[in-house]
Amino acid sequence: MNKREDFPIINQVPGLNPFLPFDTYIPDGEPKVFEGRVFLYGSFDIFNGGYCSREYHAYSAPVGDLTQWTDHGVSFTSDEVPWSDEMLYAPDALFHGGKFYLYFCLSDGSEGVAESDRPEGPFKNAKRITLDGEPISGIDPSVLEDNGRIYYTWGQFHLMMGELNDDMCSLKPGSIHSSVISNDEGCEGFHEGSSLRKIGDKYCLIYASEYIPEYPNKGGRPTKLDYAVADSPFGPYERRGTVTDNYGCDPESWNNHGSVIKIGGEWYVFCHASSNNTRFSRRARAERLKVNEKDCIITQAVPSTNGFVKELLPEHIKSPVNACGFFGGAYVTQTADGRFPAVNLKNNSGFGFSPVSFEAGEYVLNLEISALAEAEIIISLGDKTAGSAKIKKCESPDADEYFSLPIPFKAETGAYALGIKIRSRCSDPVCKINRLSIERAAKGE
Repeated sequence: MNKREDFPIINQVPGLNPFLPFDTYIPDGEPKVFEGRVFLYGSFDIFNGGYCSREYHAYSAPVGDLTQWTDHGVSFTSDEVPWSDEMLYAPDALFHGGKFYLYFCLSDGSEGVAESDRPEGPFKNAKRITLDGEPISGIDPSVLEDNGRIYYTWGQFHLMMGELNDDMCSLKPGSIHSSVISNDEGCEGFHEGSSLRKIGDKYCLIYASEYIPEYPNKGGRPTKLDYAVADSPFGPYERRGTVTDNYGCDPESWNNHGSVIKIGGEWYVFCHASSNNTRFSRRARAERLKVNEKDCIITQAVPSTNGFVKELLPEHIKSPVNACGFFGGAYVTQTADGRFPAVNLKNNSGFGFSPVSFEAGEYVLNLEISALAEAEIIISLGDKTAGSAKIKKCESPDADEYFSLPIPFKAETGAYALGIKIRSRCSDPVCKINRLSIERAAKGE
């Protein structure tokens, strides 16, 4: 066993989920392509806080390389809102008439728009969204320009939709449609987070869904992003299925919010996942999608570690934060000294990465681990056990005494879900895993 200082420094692998820095918590992501770059507009969570904050940040990556994301800094704050200083909830953005428009909402239910000459902001000159001269109320705006008309959606549980006037901040009275989709009995299970997109000749609503198959089709955790399709922007819409589901990313996983986009000929869904055993501290994630554009049919994407990396190799595995699923109560957190360990690891708990492409041979999984009690670490590839090792209690576990634990294992050629599972007679948490790495075993070992 090696001491913590002997464990090599490991940097985050660009492009893997979550694809922004581990200490960056961006939920509610709306991706848009402007000026040859993909811009991500989302809320801004503070670690160990509640939903969102009073600022937005803009992030972007070149269309040709989605592994290289740039933080453009603060793009907008509630200090720029004349009528409120509440938390900023989910935004969306649009380029129209030579300007970039950022549509936002606040925790008091008010909605507005600000403008900028640049896609990353800063956004200024905030105005309220109005109908008949009166401010509207709701959350989670979405905006789509199509055939010279600009459609605006908003709301929770019952989706509202209207058409914006040329001033970009007022809605045409005769255009308002209520309950375009809803969580009424037998309906689409709409919870919040609508995103209106165009796929082929169809209009597609992506939304956080509480749909469950049993009547009345509502009441589930809104961890799913579902989609509904129509021939016209105002509907009627037919729920087609689920785009992705972040259930299992954290024991307290609650909502989801995001959208779909085609970049460089490939389709992606952008979404988020919570951490820290809370509904909050949400990180941006992305998955590749299979989309039948002619019929607007989306094949559900299973959460993965890959993100924008096409093939996940063993050497890419560096941190529990990159896991695509946790079980048995395990979760990742952030510590004051800059670590991101998996904690609450106890009997029959753990986490996994998927899919990892192996070549046949012998490997070593190096864990940077702190042991609070005796336990066994089990490595699985798919449904088969590939290796294991026993750990003993650290001499001073309260001091976070980490050590390096190498675990040899064997793999056959193929892509497998890599699992790390804890077995222990102790019912309490028995260890914490801060970092990990995989290497080919040296010949003769």
